[in-house]
Amino acid sequence: MTPPAAGRPRDPAIDAAVVAATLDVLREHGYSRFALETVAARAGTTKASIRRRWPTRQSLVTDALASVLVTPPVPDNGCTRCDLTQSVGLLAEALLDRLPAGVLAPLVADCAHDPALHRRLIDVLVRPSRHAAMVAVRRAVDRGDLRAGVDPDLLVDLLASVVYQRALFGDTVAGEAAARPLVDLLLQGAAVDFDHLVRVSEMPAHARHRH
Repeated sequence: MTPPAAGRPRDPAIDAAVVAATLDVLREHGYSRFALETVAARAGTTKASIRRRWPTRQSLVTDALASVLVTPPVPDNGCTRCDLTQSVGLLAEALLDRLPAGVLAPLVADCAHDPALHRRLIDVLVRPSRHAAMVAVRRAVDRGDLRAGVDPDLLVDLLASVVYQRALFGDTVAGEAAARPLVDLLLQGAAVDFDHLVRVSEMPAHARHRH
């Protein structure tokens, strides 16, 4: 959350009410018709009070989205193909099911002109959601499933970028059926033995950790 200004301590109850009201207004009116006056009225506070806490509406919206964007858990299926597929599905679920529709794209555009706002948006909304996929890719490297020289950061960027693109443009990506073709396409180029990874993914879960 945006650091508090010096002076009277912030009231956590007001902060929570403002964040909840912000999410409600975004869901009902979208980003283009988002108004601090409406948020203040719903939260039982004033626009000036909100401004003291969040100097810009972009910082308020970023913190509000972060409050519902849970960092996806790290899959551990004993199977690189399964872990990456699940990671993509969890990222899509976090972005598409938890965030108000049609807010992420205009927020990104609105923060683009200000390096500090842009950096905060990336730190708060983007990096934490990539964590599960990064752990899954590094685990695949440790298993020897990926070719020598494969850049884990680049592979995660490729996996995550498709989800973010579709979230930004209002498309849908959810579930294993949607995630698996993307994962398979990348693994066919990055895996030491793609066919082996497919065979492992088709094994019973209790047998995978032995391979």
